[in-house]
Amino acid sequence: MNRIIGLVIIGLCLGLTNCSNSGPLTEGSIEQTAWQLVKMPTKMPKETRFKIAFEAGTLVGRGPCNRYHATYYASEGTFSISGGIGRTNEECPASGPLEKDFYNYLHNSTIFGYKGEQLVMRSSFGDLVFESIPFTTELD
Repeated sequence: MNRIIGLVIIGLCLGLTNCSNSGPLTEGSIEQTAWQLVKMPTKMPKETRFKIAFEAGTLVGRGPCNRYHATYYASEGTFSISGGIGRTNEECPASGPLEKDFYNYLHNSTIFGYKGEQLVMRSSFGDLVFESIPFTTELD
């Protein structure tokens, strides 16, 4: 009986919500912080690197192929990007679709906060999860 109840709960979770978008986040500032992506809704090869830094309403970053930047607003756990995400236009067939997914998730993020030491940026597509790296806006 317990096994059936467990399967029903898992089914409801998978069918009605995105289970990765659960759990409370702790509020905090993202100003003058830098991060490396460790998880995103799209499967990401282990060697893939996305980095991001936040400073004075501007975010800058580097993906596997291109650099990117945007103007953002973050306050009390809410997050938004003004306009679009600007980026270099290097052609990288291997990582192009992954970068496009990342930009889409980032642009659609509306909530940010912390789970332990990790930064979580949440959108309707799922969570972007980052680990802290030393602050710099020169991300290589």
